[in-house]
Amino acid sequence: MIAVNKKPQTLVAAIRFFDADTADSYLASIKWPDGQPCCPRCGSVNVGWIKSRRRFQCREKACRKQFSTTTGTILEGTHLTSDQWIAAVWMIVNCRMGVSSCEIARTIGCKQQSAWHLLHRVREIMRPANEGKFTGTVEADSTLVGGLLQNMPKARRARITSRHPHAGKTRVHVVRERSTGKVRATIVDGETAAELHRHVRANVEHGSHVHTDAAHAYKSLRGDYHHSFVNHARDEYVRDGVNGCESFFAFLRRGLAGTYIHASPEHLAAYIDEAVYRYNVRHESEWDRFDAAMRAMVGKRLTYKELTGGATR
Repeated sequence: MIAVNKKPQTLVAAIRFFDADTADSYLASIKWPDGQPCCPRCGSVNVGWIKSRRRFQCREKACRKQFSTTTGTILEGTHLTSDQWIAAVWMIVNCRMGVSSCEIARTIGCKQQSAWHLLHRVREIMRPANEGKFTGTVEADSTLVGGLLQNMPKARRARITSRHPHAGKTRVHVVRERSTGKVRATIVDGETAAELHRHVRANVEHGSHVHTDAAHAYKSLRGDYHHSFVNHARDEYVRDGVNGCESFFAFLRRGLAGTYIHASPEHLAAYIDEAVYRYNVRHESEWDRFDAAMRAMVGKRLTYKELTGGATR
């Protein structure tokens, strides 16, 4: 285990602290909290250490499986070293506006394709866990992301907007619990009562106080919640407002437009999960954010084939 007084709090300190041996020890402490490695195939604790390969091997004659601290985690199958992974995860969870795959590739010394796969694997462990519904006072609001038109040729822009004023854009709906400041976000098909109510009911306890804007889709919430709204058309922004949701929207847009530039529709949900994770842990220390992400890696896997549908880059 990592000693309390030695936990790094900056990227430079983390790089100095996590050499290959320390990184493997840290991963082992996460994978086997009791300190006893066990074989992932047969479950035996009769295992040995192959120093030249930095791998464990089961000593049972019927098994003899070799495995490492990354086996059975989101890191399984990687060709990157443990200290490269730790530096990359530290950057991803602690850079406020996110970090691009090109930046990660330059920093840890790998190909951009490997860094892109690494980023999506980290987003997989950032996916929000089901922690129960929000209670008390909750804000709900939606926004549109993507589909930027200002740099398009005029003819193409007119052709797109003629189909629909929001063509190419994706609607994201957010609920925020005021007492904790935490948010949950999802992609919805449109600003319809059915879509917005589905997300509210899935994440907010019945009978809670729900604050929204004046969109008609929220009107029927009054049957299940104490509903109040703010009318932006009348320059109302404070009374029963949704400023917390607006704060998250600004946070999300800065990451998408400023760091990632373009998020493809098939991966947009993963980018939103990343923003939600980083927003919800924004008040924690850098070590706590990093440690929480690393401890969520056990039992998860995302291969390149699953991520791309079998396509190669």
